[in-house]
Amino acid sequence: MKKPPQFYRRFDYDRALLPNARLRELEEGVNDLEAAKLRTGWTIGYPGWGLIYHALLNHLDWDRPNIVIETGSNLGCSTIVLAQAVKDCPGGGHVHTIEIDAECMAKAEENVAAAGLSDFVTLHRGDSLETLPGVLAGVDEVRVAFLDGAHYEAHALGEFELVLPKLSPTGIVLFDNTFGIREGEKDERVFGALKKIRARHGGNLVNFERTSWNTPGLAIWQR
Repeated sequence: MKKPPQFYRRFDYDRALLPNARLRELEEGVNDLEAAKLRTGWTIGYPGWGLIYHALLNHLDWDRPNIVIETGSNLGCSTIVLAQAVKDCPGGGHVHTIEIDAECMAKAEENVAAAGLSDFVTLHRGDSLETLPGVLAGVDEVRVAFLDGAHYEAHALGEFELVLPKLSPTGIVLFDNTFGIREGEKDERVFGALKKIRARHGGNLVNFERTSWNTPGLAIWQR
């Protein structure tokens, strides 16, 4: 029996809770998923934006610059959240985000600029598995990675394995769309990648199940 889609993106909330005015502008008057997709794309949405923002603000290094990696910029809304946390952190830092679609990347660049965060973000166009090695070669250490590109098991696992050698000893990796949705022999997607990560690398994993939408769930991994 097919599992019904589950949605934990909310629209009945105070927009003042969002960490950046551009997000508040984009969410104004949005009351359902169809409207949301037009304005903000396939982003995690609220309350996930708040979860990511506060997780970073409480985890980023306050004594030196932080490098944050994102895959799957989409329209740049989660990028704004990451960059706002970097800006608000006393240590500062920079976000490197990767998007494969040229149209989405252009929109992300526009949204990041409108959010006043262009100085904190570099956008890279390409497939994340092909682009990450070059991006990571230019940084010494990654404090946080948000892996939200293609959600197939092999792809999510591949992104993680590329980031892991550069991840700081106490760094964290965030994953979107983590709920188990496989039926029969279908790809287990991010859920399957997380199982393999735990088997290969151990570590600690916290899964926030009532976050995001179709597929729901946001997880944080740490050594």
